[in-house]
Amino acid sequence: MKTATELRLFMVVNAEAFTRYEDHEAGIYLQVYELIQSALEEDENPIGLIQDYLGVTYTLGDSINELTSFLFHTGEMMAALQDLKENWQVLDKTLPEDSLMFGGTSKEEATEIYAETTLRNYLEALSEVTHG
Repeated sequence: MKTATELRLFMVVNAEAFTRYEDHEAGIYLQVYELIQSALEEDENPIGLIQDYLGVTYTLGDSINELTSFLFHTGEMMAALQDLKENWQVLDKTLPEDSLMFGGTSKEEATEIYAETTLRNYLEALSEVTHG
């Protein structure tokens, strides 16, 4: 992960380092689920945030599962995940673990970005992703 945006979108907590893209994607799904759950607990409006930041219309249910699934099928998320998948395909596993996990960012800065991630700033980062 080379940028703060990529760190915000792709960094997740896991007991072990991921060894496959599919596991990393599942971790991101859980992270997004938890961000939506936290937003609801803080009286935010996840549906409104998703619509505002991504410029989409949401007409499905209001469960966390439905919102997470919808978000995972937006053009921005699909493009971001495709970029992540391509990065996994060219991953140099001989690099030190910190380099693989944080790229050019210090572990402290990456940890701070992760700790400060909310649904609002996650969606802001996701809105910066371009898709075709």
